[in-house]
Amino acid sequence: MASSELRLKLQRRREEEQASTISESLSGVRSFGYVQGDEMPDWVRRKVAEWLRSESLPDSRIDDEVEGQVNQWIEKFANDSRIGNRFYCRTGLFFFPWLDCEVTGGGWVRGLRAAIGNDLVMVSRDKSLLVAFFQEEYEYLAFYGSR
Repeated sequence: MASSELRLKLQRRREEEQASTISESLSGVRSFGYVQGDEMPDWVRRKVAEWLRSESLPDSRIDDEVEGQVNQWIEKFANDSRIGNRFYCRTGLFFFPWLDCEVTGGGWVRGLRAAIGNDLVMVSRDKSLLVAFFQEEYEYLAFYGSR
């Protein structure tokens, strides 16, 4: 077996464990499994890459010193953006890049941040809307986009 094949096999095994942990640890969110990256439209990838550039201007921002308000701010921004209660959330994993989620109760943002991390990228169920939240050095940034 070539070293690249072995590396991918080992990475997949590690990510299977991580993916299982993410799904099992969610609170306020139900998981419907993982979706492959090729199932997301190209505009989503392009828009996220655009937002990650340092010169991009966010649609909203909040100071990281108000950590107690960050979850509410994310939830309000996502709701105002009409992302819906069922959406896809990027995981950061290579083999399990998107989690199909449904909000089931309060604390859903806290649950996602605990399971996935502070950088959240969400795509609406119909794949027409996109919101992203990135933690920067002293603040959190929020972006909104549509196809």
